[in-house]
Amino acid sequence: MRIKTPTAIQIQNAITSMWNGRMTVYGNKSVFNEVTKITEIENDVVLAKDIPCRISFKTISKVSEQDGAFKTVQEIKLFCAPEIEIVEGSRLVITQNDMTNTYEKSGTPAMYTYHQEIILSLVEDCLLYT
Repeated sequence: MRIKTPTAIQIQNAITSMWNGRMTVYGNKSVFNEVTKITEIENDVVLAKDIPCRISFKTISKVSEQDGAFKTVQEIKLFCAPEIEIVEGSRLVITQNDMTNTYEKSGTPAMYTYHQEIILSLVEDCLLYT
């Protein structure tokens, strides 16, 4: 639970003012079937929608051990509120700067008082433009 002092609210507002993206989180959900009395798993269910967020990109160049050549790798990091639960295997559709892409969660969240950071992987065949 976050403390709601005037300073804490100012800090939270400063952080969230940089979140210019919106995301929808898809995942699996357990649903109890009243007819069969069995708990079933529903796949690809919307777990959270229109959540403010920000993604940042960091390009990392490194030398490949196999051929000694430089290989460029891009690190994609998601910033969002700490109360948003994004579990391993979730699929995220994020729109930022008029571009919509699909990502998969690939890391454990780094939790902070006012935000969380999660490393994502781009789903290559799901590039969308708005």
